Amino acid sequence: MDEAEIKKNAKFLIENLPNVEIPGEAKIRCKYRKMVEFAKCIGITDKKYIGSEEEGIIACHAFANSYTVKAFYTLFPSVKLVQDGVERDLALVPTKLLHTSNKYNWENCVAIKPGDILFAKAKFGKVWLHEKSMRLFCELYVTVKNQNDELVCKISAGAAIAAGGY
Repeated sequence: MDEAEIKKNAKFLIENLPNVEIPGEAKIRCKYRKMVEFAKCIGITDKKYIGSEEEGIIACHAFANSYTVKAFYTLFPSVKLVQDGVERDLALVPTKLLHTSNKYNWENCVAIKPGDILFAKAKFGKVWLHEKSMRLFCELYVTVKNQNDELVCKISAGAAIAAGGY
């Protein structure tokens, strides 16, 4: 892909992605064993997070990293757009897609328990081009709820697509 086409695609995405809701949702099953393994691998010893299943453990906040990445790589590649009358994928070359950041907000959220099923939905925020590297950057706002429609976490995630990938 030549530089003119890359710039044309970047301009199109910068103008058309902000505030667009990503169709569908990512579904994440929260298993006791995975929650405990995650907590232990980062050195957590509090029984509230690694105790027995019968004790009613909850997921540590860092567990959000595991379901955020799954939501990101499930939702982002599904985005389709119509450019010049032709439907296209957002990421033309998926291997050039990179998850770059997360910022979590647990205000008014409930704790995750073993057996919970999480549903993540997302929409785009700001989209911009880094002129020197020609990388396209996107903010994603992800809302995660459990099977009872209770808010579990709000996430601001970042994405980058390398030149030629969009």
